[in-house]
Amino acid sequence: MTVKTSAGVTLLIGPAHNVSYGEDAAGITAAIAALKALTYVEIGEVEDAGELGDEASTSDFTALANRRKRKIKGTFDAGSQSITLGEDPKDAGQAAVKAALRSDSNFAVQMDYGDGSSDFYLVQVLSFRKQIGTAESIRKAAVSFAINSAVYEDIAPVTP
Repeated sequence: MTVKTSAGVTLLIGPAHNVSYGEDAAGITAAIAALKALTYVEIGEVEDAGELGDEASTSDFTALANRRKRKIKGTFDAGSQSITLGEDPKDAGQAAVKAALRSDSNFAVQMDYGDGSSDFYLVQVLSFRKQIGTAESIRKAAVSFAINSAVYEDIAPVTP
C-alpha cells in the first residue's frame, strides 16, 4: 500500500544554517548531504505539522488587441508551515524553536516520515504562541515557520 497515515512522523529542528543551494540536480544532492549531516533535536508533542511545498505565483498579461488575460507561472514559494504543539516547557525541541524565534537566521528542519524518507528545508521561526483555551482544553502552542528554501526530498530506497 502506497498511501500512509501521518502517525509516526517526527519534526526536528537543527542549527542555524544560512547556506544557499542550487536547485539543479547537483545543488539538490549537495543540500541533502549537507542537511543530513547536521544534528537535529525532535520537536516534542507535535499534533499537526501543517503543510509545505512549492507553489508558483502568477504573472498576468493582457493584450490590448484581444482582451484575453494570460497567466504565466512566476516565482516559486515553499510557503509557511503552521504547526500545532501540545505545549511542553521542558521539551528540548520546543526550547530550540523558541531560541530560533529570537534569531534572524535560517534554521535547518527535518520532517522524518518514519519510513527512511525525510524532507529537509530551511526556515525562519516567525512565532511560538501559546493557546490557553477553556478549562477542558489541552494547552497548546501555535508555531509558524517561513520556509526559505526548496523542500529537499530524501526518498527511502525501494526494497523489493
